[in-house]
Amino acid sequence: MLTITPTAVLGRSQSQDLEVFAVIDGRKVFLPEDAHYVMQDRRGLWFYSKRKPRLSEGDWTPNKTSIACVTDRGCVRVLKTEPAATWLETCQRTIRMVACDGRRRPADDAA
Repeated sequence: MLTITPTAVLGRSQSQDLEVFAVIDGRKVFLPEDAHYVMQDRRGLWFYSKRKPRLSEGDWTPNKTSIACVTDRGCVRVLKTEPAATWLETCQRTIRMVACDGRRRPADDAA
C-alpha cells in the first residue's frame, strides 16, 4: 500500500518564525522551509524544489517533491489544479516571511 506524507498545509502556517508559502489557485499553500520554487507539471500536479528546476525529458527535473495536503475529508492527496498556463510558465519562487517584533516582514533570502 502506498502512503503519502503531507508536505504542505492549506490555510494556516505551522511555524511562528519563518513562513514559506506559495499562492496556488488563489489559496495560500504553506511549504517546508527548504522549498524555494514551486511548479506544475503537465498533469496539473504541483511540486516544490530546493533549487531552480530545469527541464528533463519534457518535464521538470526529477529533483522535486510533490506538494501533498490533507483534504477536507482527512485524506492526503497531491495538490492538483487545472492548468491556467502552460506548465513551462508555472515555475515561481516561494514567498518567505519572518516574524519580527510582532510584525511580519520579507525574509532576507540568501538562496
